[in-house]
Amino acid sequence: MKLMILLTDRCLGSLPVSLIDALITVNYCHIKAAGRAPLFEWKTVSVDGQPVLPFNGVPLPADCSLAEALADRSAPVSDQLWVVPSVYDAISSQTKIEAVLEQLSPMVDGVAEHYRRGGLVGSCCTGSFLLARAGLFSHSPALMHWRSEANFRQLFPGVRTDTRSVLADYGRIICTTGGAQTAHHLVLHLAERYGSRQLALTSARMMLVDPTPTPPPVYSVTDDVQAHADDLVRAAMTRLRESLHQTVSLEQMAAELSISTRQLVRRFQQATGLSPLKFLQKERLKRACQYLESSQLTSARVALEVGYQDESHFRRLFKRELGMTMEQYRAQFGPLREAQP
Repeated sequence: MKLMILLTDRCLGSLPVSLIDALITVNYCHIKAAGRAPLFEWKTVSVDGQPVLPFNGVPLPADCSLAEALADRSAPVSDQLWVVPSVYDAISSQTKIEAVLEQLSPMVDGVAEHYRRGGLVGSCCTGSFLLARAGLFSHSPALMHWRSEANFRQLFPGVRTDTRSVLADYGRIICTTGGAQTAHHLVLHLAERYGSRQLALTSARMMLVDPTPTPPPVYSVTDDVQAHADDLVRAAMTRLRESLHQTVSLEQMAAELSISTRQLVRRFQQATGLSPLKFLQKERLKRACQYLESSQLTSARVALEVGYQDESHFRRLFKRELGMTMEQYRAQFGPLREAQP
């Protein structure tokens, strides 16, 4: 299997390096266990074959140009995976993202051509913006970091998104959601797909990487909703935050704001992307996480403090939305305990 690791200016500079480090580790584990040739080889690719300047300011050299990568026949096209990097500007303004995608048109066209020929493509985090521009998500959701989802939906309203999965393998398209270990997650998946489960586990132990990573919603649950300029909705949001431990009546709140319930729901959805009740649920989960992080309150007490009389119902909601139990969340993010002598 051959990887073409695509490089762009202002990409996430650590990603290509992390990919190569992880590939080297997998090859080492494969050779040591099987006594065979390396499982993976790779090249770094820029549009013109020249070095690129990532967001971190540390230049990255390229082994070849995009045209040379398309002409590469050292491995069958079906055994070549082109990995599109994370583009930092994808969390910036719409104007800047559009400009970057326009600038990267040759790379988008190259990826589309490689895929048309029967090749494989992969995206790390916001690399999905380039794959979407290439028209490769007509049947599958695009994975990305949750901070870039709003921008993606505005640019590609017809494409489904997934910020809950760590990785998705659609056969000829492989996507990772992003984060500091996205390169490791991708390479470990490739180790299992083209090697074995045991090779992936051995490589994970060598790199001290959790082969079952934390679900992304755990990190996004405390994020604020998108900014907006609707003063009435901001007032409604304040009232909901002040009522987390109480039963909430949308009809009563709408009357207090001198607006119909239907208008309130419509404006709230338009301003925040969430319904009032979904926003309330998100705020309750956020507050529960804060309690679990900073206190020793029992799970039952935490549920009560955020407005749920039925602890078992809240437990199911917490597990469904975050992908882990309250006890698991506290164990990972709760107060540090002093080491016992």
